[in-house]
Amino acid sequence: MSILSDLSERVPGRAHGPGANEYDAGRTVFAGVGEPDVVVRPHTVQEVAAAVGLAAASGLPIAVRSGGHGLMPVENGLVVDLAEFTSIEVGADGLVSVGAAAHWGDIAAALAPHGLAISSGDTRDVGVGGLALGGGIGWLVRQQGLTVDALREVELVTAAGEVLTVNADEHPDVFWALRGGGGNFGVVTRFVFQAVPGDGVVGGHLLFDTSDVPAVLRAWRDVMRAGPDELNSTLIVMPPFAPGMPVGPQLAVALQGGEERLRELLEPLLSLPSVTEATLGPVAYGDLLEDAPPGRPPLLFIGGNGFVPDLSDEALDAIARVYDRQVPTMVLLRALGGAFSRVAPDATAIAHRDAEALLIVNGVLLLDTPPEQVAAAKAGSDAALAFTTGTYGNFSVEHGEEVIAAMYPPATLERLRRIKAELDPGNVFRQNHNITPAG
Repeated sequence: MSILSDLSERVPGRAHGPGANEYDAGRTVFAGVGEPDVVVRPHTVQEVAAAVGLAAASGLPIAVRSGGHGLMPVENGLVVDLAEFTSIEVGADGLVSVGAAAHWGDIAAALAPHGLAISSGDTRDVGVGGLALGGGIGWLVRQQGLTVDALREVELVTAAGEVLTVNADEHPDVFWALRGGGGNFGVVTRFVFQAVPGDGVVGGHLLFDTSDVPAVLRAWRDVMRAGPDELNSTLIVMPPFAPGMPVGPQLAVALQGGEERLRELLEPLLSLPSVTEATLGPVAYGDLLEDAPPGRPPLLFIGGNGFVPDLSDEALDAIARVYDRQVPTMVLLRALGGAFSRVAPDATAIAHRDAEALLIVNGVLLLDTPPEQVAAAKAGSDAALAFTTGTYGNFSVEHGEEVIAAMYPPATLERLRRIKAELDPGNVFRQNHNITPAG
């Protein structure tokens, strides 16, 4: 019998092959369309366990789809599509139980009447599962830390088909690994987060021309270094990308506090001659989240990301230089510090806690760009990324041992491999930033 037939017997009505609408939905992710052997769309955790246990016993690789944003197209094996796991339950104590495929925009909307929020990334359409397991750098990162820092419990289906409740008291090593180790350890069907106050937010955007990008970078760094944890921001420096799109530095900012206080904190930026627009005012936390693009654009993005421990003048000069080159280059700086850096490096699998910012640098090229030009663009991006340590996996489209070694320091990776060997010795959960089992 085929795996599709076996799964159709084990989970009737839930296993889908080519030609079915559920198959097409499950194989489609942000980065493209894959060709898995079968897509299972379970309704209950017991159906997840049955499907995973059968696939693992057959040695079939298993990929897990929540929102489809962080997953690469799957070319074989089983896709567990958690599209029906979208429940959101808000408790009186601020604990929020969330299905793995709930979207962050829906969570923000459910929390708004309670005046609560969870640091949750930047877009409404991203599913909880991939973002949360990979870390989660959201609009409350300097107040609450990462999304994984707000995590209190998960429901996990292992490769053996067991259903575990995992938290700081039950299976604590697994709980540690799930907070940053990605989808390597099983299928998480439910998360429990601790929400925090999310009302009283002011925010908006500042736009600058390109007359003095280095001055904008320095002023932004100084503002964030002096600012309170309640001040969060992302600075993007955009190249000429498409007609009608703004070019140059763009600052997205949010503060829990008043508008007058926000303008006071931003004064070194607001007073720069290159400011072209400043739009600031009260905003709901959910409105800080943006709509995700429908799919990855047909372009080459040459660069990467990394944690910046010191936004020195030298580092900022290198960032300015990589923007001011012939290759159109997009630069993003996400402010960290605060609660993010008060978590011990060994408390979760995200160990690069000394970072002032996350830096993303991408040269933007056409798909048919000659290899020598691609290599030159990479060298330029690498010059700015030389000031980083480590890589944030949620923003990395590259895979392999070199990427894994950049994501996790040696001691962290060794511990992750040991836990992987206990939970998934056959490495069936390998369609991801794969952590191979210790051997």
